[in-house]
Amino acid sequence: MCASRISVMTFNMCKTDGYPINWPQRRLPIIECLTTFTPDILCVQELHPLLHDTIVESLASHVFVQDDFLGWQSEGNIYWNCDMFKMIEYGMVDIGIMEPLRRLFWVRLVMKISENDSKQENQLNTKELLVATAHFTWEGHEEERKTDINLRKQQTRRTITALQDLTSKFNNPQLAVLFMGDLNENYHPRRILREAGFVDCFAELRLPTPITHPQRPSEPKEDIQVGTTLDWIMQNQYARPILANALQNIFCSGGYSVSDHCPVMCVYEIGTGPYISNAVQDFSGKNIVKWT
Repeated sequence: MCASRISVMTFNMCKTDGYPINWPQRRLPIIECLTTFTPDILCVQELHPLLHDTIVESLASHVFVQDDFLGWQSEGNIYWNCDMFKMIEYGMVDIGIMEPLRRLFWVRLVMKISENDSKQENQLNTKELLVATAHFTWEGHEEERKTDINLRKQQTRRTITALQDLTSKFNNPQLAVLFMGDLNENYHPRRILREAGFVDCFAELRLPTPITHPQRPSEPKEDIQVGTTLDWIMQNQYARPILANALQNIFCSGGYSVSDHCPVMCVYEIGTGPYISNAVQDFSGKNIVKWT
């Protein structure tokens, strides 16, 4: 079975009061970032029409979901290289995110195969992907301060239910599932997703988890925050990560950061699963595998 490699990126593009921060000074840095790294699949959060136009200018070979629901234009969307993928369908699921236009946004893609591979019909199934993105509620949200309920736990469990329902609906036992976005936390969402079979790419590669927020320098209200990991890429056992990184302190024209978040990228191998997880730690702080 021939495997294919793809690159994916999750990118919180940052806006305040509905408008991109440091605009238009960030336009060229974003173009430089996207044209340098050119992800095959790009999932964005905190989208805005100005940011969308910049993405389209940067990634000329990519297409995206076009839908009348305003959230696709002003919160989240998914962009993919149409030379590599064909979209079968798309959708969104309300997972209880407090911000009104945020949803779990998803697309079902199939990798285009070469003429030489066209005789191997089963490759169409083994190279099908479900790609989903979300922007979970911030831990300082008024509802969470009032109730002391961790809203991201609820949103994570609803995400898992949605992904499982979609996987069952598509009836492809070898479906590669990628879930990524700004989860606004570094513990419970990752723990709950892992318990359901979705492992973050850094843990799978045994890499130190990088800080993704804030990217400095940033706005004063962000710059005073403690550095933490909010942006994640997760996969099931049919997408094997082989390289991952957070794009910190990218050298860009004008000295402006691309966002207050670091884009996160991962390169995956698709088409040889299932693979056995390589992660060595559970969420109790103990090693699963004893070092010798």
